[in-house]
Amino acid sequence: METIQLISWAEFDKWVTPKHYRKWIYRGHSDASWLLESSLHRSFNHASKIRESGQSSPRPINRNEHEKIMLERFKSNAHLYLPHLPEPSDDLSWLALMQHHGAPTRLLDFTFSPYVALFFALESGSEDASLYCIDHKEMKRDDTSYFGPDTDEVYSRFLKKDEHTDDFCMLAFEPRFTNQRLMAQQGLLVATNTLSSTHEEILEDYTNVRASMTKFIIPKRLRYSGLRKLMQMNITSSNLYPGLEGFCKGMTTQPVLGLEWQQRLGEIGKNKN
Repeated sequence: METIQLISWAEFDKWVTPKHYRKWIYRGHSDASWLLESSLHRSFNHASKIRESGQSSPRPINRNEHEKIMLERFKSNAHLYLPHLPEPSDDLSWLALMQHHGAPTRLLDFTFSPYVALFFALESGSEDASLYCIDHKEMKRDDTSYFGPDTDEVYSRFLKKDEHTDDFCMLAFEPRFTNQRLMAQQGLLVATNTLSSTHEEILEDYTNVRASMTKFIIPKRLRYSGLRKLMQMNITSSNLYPGLEGFCKGMTTQPVLGLEWQQRLGEIGKNKN
């Protein structure tokens, strides 16, 4: 995909402003070296390294079977902690719920807002960050062109088979059973139909839509001004993470922006009241 080294926030604004809302999706990484790979993919790789270090000839991990067991265990026990749950057959919503509570899944979080994604790129870390921009509707058109009238059937098989015979693809979706955080972050999720390849690797196979994918490299010198810009837009932890968690997360930026900046925001709040 195209890679752009960001020079200024004016350049970023100029690039994202004409992009149609909900046509493009965005994801921010606080480290520019990170690739698009799910927490489940990283978990399996980590487990494989541990097994290799402790066994002379470890068996390969059956990724599909392990995912199936994780999903079944979560379905069996979630009612002990949560009052409202998805429909039993809505596996993508179940995976979204698992993702929300920190379980490893094949999903990646994206957002329809470039500035929300920018916040996640800048909220932590001190080195170069990155931001992915993808036209997910163009991806769907590419799938339709490739799979033909069976495209929706291919999507429906994402979690139904142990080993997929379909060529690799991805699906961007909003779960039918959503939550406050997804709503606050204008979020959606991207699933893969395989556990053997990362999102990044599968994206490389979408050769017809590479012009609809961009990765911005955000130099570390723009971090401070970017956080100030987002604070002025009221894109903060307390708004993106509902509840006390978000309020507490917001305290991490206080030393970055300085007391004077925080006090100024407090005065603005008093004047509004």
